Amino acid sequence: MRAVVTGGAGFVGSHLIEALVARGDDVVCLERPGARRGWLGQLAVDYRECGLEPEGLAAALDGADVVFHLAALTEARRPADHYRVNTEGTARVVRAAARYNGRAPRVVLMSSLAALGPNRGRAPLSPDSVPYPISHYGHSKLLAEAVMHAYGDRVPGVILRFPSIYGPRERGVLMLFKLVRRGVALTVGDWDREVSLMYVTDVVRTLIAAATCDNAAGRTYCLGHPQPVTWGDFAAAVGRVLGRAPHLVSVPELVARAVAIGAELVAALRNRAAILNRERLREMVQQRWVSDPSLAISELGVRPEYAPERGVPETAAWYRQAGWL
Repeated sequence: MRAVVTGGAGFVGSHLIEALVARGDDVVCLERPGARRGWLGQLAVDYRECGLEPEGLAAALDGADVVFHLAALTEARRPADHYRVNTEGTARVVRAAARYNGRAPRVVLMSSLAALGPNRGRAPLSPDSVPYPISHYGHSKLLAEAVMHAYGDRVPGVILRFPSIYGPRERGVLMLFKLVRRGVALTVGDWDREVSLMYVTDVVRTLIAAATCDNAAGRTYCLGHPQPVTWGDFAAAVGRVLGRAPHLVSVPELVARAVAIGAELVAALRNRAAILNRERLREMVQQRWVSDPSLAISELGVRPEYAPERGVPETAAWYRQAGWL
């Protein structure tokens, strides 16, 4: 299989490319100019720093069987940047694929539960849920999905809405591990907030299944481990691995909002994206981000195998080996 991976040098992309190379696939990695090869090391990969420019995409997609479109912007200096990268970037990918009408590669879009927004009531998020995104990131992903649907008659596509992803090489959850090692854990809002999570190995298996399953074309799936967890339970799982019973501290939302505003101001002065901002905070304090992955498990034939009891120890072991923890 000839596979093109956009954003392939990142956290999920590097794991995916390793798996594809191990399968014996021919892999093209597209990254923005100046991006580091990073985890790809000496892998036998056709590495191209063309970003999502039309000419580079057209050349890369020639003869491709599948495009894993992972490139996305999760933090942005301006709201418009989310739409420029996440929505318009997806449009460029599917337009390039559509040029090969009749032999267009399958496009697997890595979307997000943020495109749906948090649970409204007790029903889990599913492909049938009415979207109510609460951030520009989520809205830009929802519009990217709309682009996929618009080209559905010319480009076979699969939309995968992932929850929060953790595992080796992921830095977002690393701070929690570091704090727990010191005997404390911080969050905003309630520790009983319920979420679906997914370990990166399960993510990679799902991506490959979406590319190879005959019946997946044209489908949209919500992903996540079937066993949702609370943030308190996840922090406790980290504590068990690190041999600590962390003191759980809940930062009041008003305090966190003030911190987020300050972070936005500092980031603006430095012309950078604020990792903590008011939109991210709004998503963090929602009571439930729980999905129903049953359709994906049934149709793709891949059941997530890594509950936190298995995923957290492997993540901690990698952090230690890499010197991050």
